[in-house]
Amino acid sequence: MRRIEYLDSVRGLAAFAVVIYHFIGWRWAETLEFKLGAILFNGSDAVSLFFVLSGLVLSWKYFEPDASLVVDGAHYQHFTVNRVVRLYLPLLVALAGYYLYGHRHDGLTQLLSDFATNKHHWVEEVLLIRGKHDLYIPAWTLEVEMAASLFIPFLALLLRFNRQLFKFAVVGILVLGSTVIFWPLFHFCLGMWLTYYFRRIAAYDARQAAWYPYRYGIYALVLALFSLRHITRIFPLGEISTYWLGLLRLDIFHFTGVAAALILAYIINSPRLQQALVKRPFLFLGRISYSVYLLHWFFVVYAMDHWDKLAAAFPSSLAAFWGLLFAVVCSTLLAATLFNILIERPAIRLGKHLADRFVRLPKAVPFHNSAF
Repeated sequence: MRRIEYLDSVRGLAAFAVVIYHFIGWRWAETLEFKLGAILFNGSDAVSLFFVLSGLVLSWKYFEPDASLVVDGAHYQHFTVNRVVRLYLPLLVALAGYYLYGHRHDGLTQLLSDFATNKHHWVEEVLLIRGKHDLYIPAWTLEVEMAASLFIPFLALLLRFNRQLFKFAVVGILVLGSTVIFWPLFHFCLGMWLTYYFRRIAAYDARQAAWYPYRYGIYALVLALFSLRHITRIFPLGEISTYWLGLLRLDIFHFTGVAAALILAYIINSPRLQQALVKRPFLFLGRISYSVYLLHWFFVVYAMDHWDKLAAAFPSSLAAFWGLLFAVVCSTLLAATLFNILIERPAIRLGKHLADRFVRLPKAVPFHNSAF
């Protein structure tokens, strides 16, 4: 299966944006400077980009004519084993680190006793399916990734053979999906649409389109849609808009999901941008992006917990801000690199090994997609 490297870089940049956003938003979230900056450097809604991108990447193999798969019970077992091990093992190691850090002042005997009796409810957090995220608060997105991605083979099967039913399913998810798992399925479905029409999007000649003369205004509107959360923090929605959004069960994440899909479509259609994204620094960042996401919280929390002491080493508050931001970013990248080598890559290999060992896959069969 062909790997689309520039999409790895997109994931890496999104993870990097999350690091910066969590650092800045910790102490300065209510300042106008932060709200304005977040419109341009939006790490909070990078998760929409993660979800849409996951839908695209995870469904890719189902729509390539030379890699069409029989989607049956054996395939689903293989997919599930591989996916769960790949995501879960690095998360478990990271959670263990957060647990030890959070109770670092406890003695070893007390630590082991609390762990054995589940005093701090670590079991519930490890389950990753019940919305409890105290040790590592951003793990709610991994809950979404774990749960929603397991629907991909079913949705791919539906899209491959009946686009109309898939459209109805997307509408149903949009209308009924108010839970932590089901509302992000809308994002995954958007990513699957991008996969389904990938070649058509890549070959699309925007210069011949009627909207092309107005492209810069359209690009600005898409970026505004992606940052709608922060725009509404400055200019709040009125009671009527809030009422109707609540009635229709629409969250701002739905709008940022659409914007994320449009941004990815633009990248898919832009060879020049793709050439920039396949530069080594971006590819490296994409390769360690999951580790960056898992570990960055430790360094952000540490910096914020010890802010007064750490900031005292700098000549001014502004110097402390930039110096500690730089330290958090560098520490995160270094730790993520080691974590990727020692934990994440072995987990990927183990997931593939276990899936191949315990599940025999059926042979691929030809599949022709009229969208290609």
